[in-house]
Formats: sequence, structure tokens, C-alpha cells
Amino acid sequence: MRNTVVIASALSAISLLLAACNREPSVEPTGDATVFASEAIAASEEPVVDASQGADSGLAAQLDQSALGERRDPERLLRFYINALRIGDWEDAARAWTLDAQMTPNRLAEEFGGDAGPRIALGRGDSSNAAGTLFYEAPVVLDFSDGRSSRRGTIVLRRVNDVPGASEQQLNWRIERMSTVTR
Repeated sequence: MRNTVVIASALSAISLLLAACNREPSVEPTGDATVFASEAIAASEEPVVDASQGADSGLAAQLDQSALGERRDPERLLRFYINALRIGDWEDAARAWTLDAQMTPNRLAEEFGGDAGPRIALGRGDSSNAAGTLFYEAPVVLDFSDGRSSRRGTIVLRRVNDVPGASEQQLNWRIERMSTVTR
């Protein structure tokens, strides 16, 4: 069974890599695995957890809390966020967002909660900068197994590029926005 999940994840990752070249995440997530296209994310992917298990299952303690202080690797914050969503830890997932986004645990629970948590696939992201701010944008596909429609779009992270006077929150990678459409 584990080999089947590994093979399915590998095939999905390869398809996602090819799709990322076109900036269109045309991959359907398979199984319960969260698929990441870049080697940096895939190398440290944690065991699969169904988001419907909730944060009370003790898995919330395994989240990489230091990712909230990440300044170099935006994909580390994405791993933290995706894993928090997978286990239904809405409080920690909300902490991955910028303060300007006004994301709350309740909004995340409404969006991603339910009988079955989402399977989330991320493509390789692109970095850019403008006026002292760094951005990281990656394609995303959300697939729900409880009858809700699949969605695709982008997730954008932002951080201030070591500007004097910036707060700790501004210097660390945070999710600025996620835009998806039903397909």
C-alpha cells in the first residue's frame, strides 16, 4: 500500500513539474498525499494526515513552528501551512497569513473544514521583488473528496526585504493572498 502511495505521489509530482513549466497546475492530486513540485518541498514532506482528524489528534505538535520565522525559504512556510490545513489546525494555519489579510481560524475552518479535508497540490513557484518587498507565487490545486468542486489558482507569499524599521512579522514570509476558481 505504501508503495502505491509513493508511486502515485511520484507520478503526480512529475506531472505537476511538467505543468508548472506552463504555469498551469493541470494535475489532479491523487490519494491522500499532498503533492509538491519542487525538490525542496518534496524532500521534507511529512506523513499524510487527513484534515478531518483535527488538531486534537496530537499531530499539531509536529508542525514546524519555526517556519513562521522563515526569511529564506518561502516553501518552508507553505509546508507549515499545508500541514496545518491537513490536520485541521486552523489557529496555526491562520498564523501563516499576513496581518493585512485578516485571516481567521473560523474563515479557514469554513473554507477547508468539513467531512474530508482538501488534498492540495502546489506547483513550482516564482520569486520576484518590487520596492523592497519579496514575493513568491505558486500555482495551487485544491481537491475535496466530499463533493465540493475542485479549485485551481495561485497562492502568493510576501516578505519585506530587510528594510530598516520593519517588524518581525514583515521580515518573515507570510501568505498575502490565495485566489482560486472552481473548475
